[in-house]
Amino acid sequence: MKWVSLQLISLGLLLIFNDQTSFSAAQTKSSKCISGDELEDHSDRFLETYWQKHLKQQDKRTNRTRRGLNSRSLSPWKFRLDYDVNRIPHHIVFAKCLYQGCIINQRENLNYNSVPVFAQKMVMKKTKCKRLPNTYKVKERYIKVPVACVCVVPKSAK
Repeated sequence: MKWVSLQLISLGLLLIFNDQTSFSAAQTKSSKCISGDELEDHSDRFLETYWQKHLKQQDKRTNRTRRGLNSRSLSPWKFRLDYDVNRIPHHIVFAKCLYQGCIINQRENLNYNSVPVFAQKMVMKKTKCKRLPNTYKVKERYIKVPVACVCVVPKSAK
């Protein structure tokens, strides 16, 4: 009995530390194949519930960035649009650091490193079902999305 309790505690801690504490219907029913129409409905609901909030926050950040936050940083970055046909949403904005080092006194200083800052974002991944044509399996996944860059002391400098 104690061994089972320890297993449950370990599983709970693993879920907490992985920041993936909620299992959705798409994750628990991942073996079910759905039609293209069902996929579209499921995608629309997912985008409305999860990504609408995210897009509003991203719009606020983009407005701040338009004022030069990404270019005024010691670790400037640019944005690129990442596209994946098997991911919903298909397009996600990724940040890319412009320099290996940091910009100090208007010059690149390689005594420091520019590194990306990541955020966990939930997406849906679709795969075609092997046995049924025009049907898909859908799973919700967390992916690491680079959202900005920061200037850090190199790990070897410790």
